[in-house]
Amino acid sequence: MTTLALVVAGDRDQSPLSVRGPDWFTDPYVLSPGGKSLLTLFGAEHSLGGIPGHAVTETTDENPERVALIQRLTSAYLRTALDPGDSGWPAARTALTESADPLGRIESK
Repeated sequence: MTTLALVVAGDRDQSPLSVRGPDWFTDPYVLSPGGKSLLTLFGAEHSLGGIPGHAVTETTDENPERVALIQRLTSAYLRTALDPGDSGWPAARTALTESADPLGRIESK
């Protein structure tokens, strides 16, 4: 994968498709060349806090704050990717990093 990308993964995501564990979901970031960012969500399982929907049976780690964080960060990422002059992504990264109780971390290459 050579284009810019934001990869989002939960640090407790287990998949029946792999025996590797949560790091399996970070492969698009780890194995691809630069221009990528990885958002790792603390305590998040496969639904990343409830992305499929509120009270959906496959949501095992319902967390509205985590869902809101993903919404804010992906929106900021896309705005900056589409308009490099937009400062939304750097500001969102800083806000997450400086949070007293961060819900995740961001790495970029």
